[in-house]
Amino acid sequence: MRQISPYGLWDHLTTPPGSTVLKSLNDSSNINEDFLNEWKLHLQCQHEAYLNDALLTPIIGITKDPDTLNYMIIMQYLPKGSLRDNLLIKKYNPNDKFNNLWRITNQLKAIHKLNLIHGDFHNGNILQSKFSLFISDFGLSKPVNQTNIKDEIYGILPYMAPEVLRGKPYTKAADIYSFGIIMWEMTSGVPAFHNIPHDLNLSLNICRGIRPEIIEGTMPEYVELMKRCWDNNPEKRPTVDEVEDIFGKWDTTYPMEGEEEKRIPVPDEQDELDDFII
Repeated sequence: MRQISPYGLWDHLTTPPGSTVLKSLNDSSNINEDFLNEWKLHLQCQHEAYLNDALLTPIIGITKDPDTLNYMIIMQYLPKGSLRDNLLIKKYNPNDKFNNLWRITNQLKAIHKLNLIHGDFHNGNILQSKFSLFISDFGLSKPVNQTNIKDEIYGILPYMAPEVLRGKPYTKAADIYSFGIIMWEMTSGVPAFHNIPHDLNLSLNICRGIRPEIIEGTMPEYVELMKRCWDNNPEKRPTVDEVEDIFGKWDTTYPMEGEEEKRIPVPDEQDELDDFII
C-alpha cells in the first residue's frame, strides 16, 4: 500500500480508549482514488487542525471488510451523535453555543488553510463527543482549484449556497454560507426549512434571498454575523478567519458554563420535539 500522506499512512495513528465506527466505501474492493483522497485530505486537515489547537473527527486506521472486500475507515465513535441530534440542547445553552461555534470555525479554518473546501457542510456532518464538536465526512472535499462549473450539484438543500444552486463552483464562501445556516439552527433548535418541502421552490427561494426567520431574542451581534455568512453575494461573506476571531472573543466574553447544575435545562416542549425532523 503506497504512502498517501507526508506523515505516513499509519504515522501518529493510535487507537484511543472506547469504541470505534467503520465507514465503508461501497464497491471499493479494488482501492480507488476517491477512498484514498478522502483519507489523505482528512489526515492533512487533522494535522493542520492539531497545529491550531483544534481536532477533527479522529481517524484510527484503515481496514477491509472480509465479506464484501470493501475498504473501510476506522474512526473514533462519538456516542453523542451529530449536531442534528442535539439542536434543542444547543438552543437552550447559549453559553455553550459560542464555545461550540468557535470550535467548529477553528476546524473549518484548518480545512480552508490547506486551500480545501468541505463541500458538504451541514449539521449531520458535525459529530459530538461529551466535551466538543468535530467536523466529519470529507468525501466531497477537494482543492478549490479543482472545482468547476461542470461539477454535479450536490448537497443538502437548506445548506447549499445560492451560487451553487445556480451552477457556480463550490468555494470557501459556500462553506461559510452553510455555517450561517448552522448558526441559525443553534438558535432555533430545529433544522432550517424543516417544515417545508425541499424542492425546486425552496431552491428558487434561496436564490431569491429567502432565509430562515430570525428567532426572537437572538443577540443582535449574532444576527448580524449570521446574515453576513448567508449573504446572497459570496464576496460579502466573511472569511473563516474573521468568523473564528469573532467567536473566540464571544467565547471569552460569555464563558461556557462548566458546572452542570448551572446549565439551562432543556424544557420538555412536545410540540417542538414533534416538529424536530432528523
